[in-house]
Amino acid sequence: MAAPAWLEQIQFVTFDCFGTLLDWRAALEKVDVRGRDDFEKFEAEARRIAEGDQFVRYVDVLKQSIAKVKPQLRPAIAGLFADDFGRTPPFADTVRAIAGLKDLVRVGIVSNCDAQHALDVMGTLRTSLDVFITAQEVRAYKPTDRAWDAIVRLGVARSAATRDGWMHVSAFERYDLTPARNRGLKTCFVKRPGGDDKATCDLRVDDLDELVALVAEAKRGPLVLEIETTPAAGQDAAVLGPRVRQWLLDSGMPSMRTVPGVRAATLLEREDGTLIEQYTFGGRAEIDNFEANYAPEHRAAVRDAFGRTVERAVRAVAIRGRQ
Repeated sequence: MAAPAWLEQIQFVTFDCFGTLLDWRAALEKVDVRGRDDFEKFEAEARRIAEGDQFVRYVDVLKQSIAKVKPQLRPAIAGLFADDFGRTPPFADTVRAIAGLKDLVRVGIVSNCDAQHALDVMGTLRTSLDVFITAQEVRAYKPTDRAWDAIVRLGVARSAATRDGWMHVSAFERYDLTPARNRGLKTCFVKRPGGDDKATCDLRVDDLDELVALVAEAKRGPLVLEIETTPAAGQDAAVLGPRVRQWLLDSGMPSMRTVPGVRAATLLEREDGTLIEQYTFGGRAEIDNFEANYAPEHRAAVRDAFGRTVERAVRAVAIRGRQ
């Protein structure tokens, strides 16, 4: 499958969590909720509680739903299940896909869960995220208008992405894909157990590995820009080097981190004192934007700080590798 052209413009990708990134059915099996009937009863009960007139924290939604579906289960076991829901096992492709996407775009999760679940989810995924919006924060559950209106408002503010640069990924049409599309977001359906296979969406993938490959293809990334700094002829490297290093750490690199499309910034130092800045860009369009709109300002800042006492060499942009 060829990557659609619009994927190159995507700057922000969010995911539904339970059922899309984490295998919530595996978690339910630990409390003896098994088979289609049990899953549907649990989901219907959780939806009934979440859609009530008064907001109920997700941990309590889970406890009450389990008590209804499995009344014989000890309350302590139900409570442990609800508290640990954020540690639900991820699908096999989830962790590597999130890591791969983070080099290409800003990545977030929007989830019907509590703040503590969100912390546990990031621990489970072994990474931090650019944005994580919970039902507890917006005091409403997907797919309600109140929840989704708040999600979009917060997502735009926190990611600095526009709606047409935002793609939401889910296995579920009613909770995620339809309300996201209605608010101008691009949508991607990923096949998962229990998902809505006939969902209407802008993109369909069999797994998250395919999604990362398509984004990398469309953006022609990720790419690394290397800038090598050495003292000019006649300059004392032992004196100048520490000054340049500190300036880069305090001023130069923080400024570069604000450039659109920069996903990571690293400073390396060779034994001879040569300093090498490495900036990971999500794709070719982001590199082109930097060179056209930000590179002159960056060079001017170096000249203002050090004049002709340093020499700067920008290496050819190298493909870091596609996931």
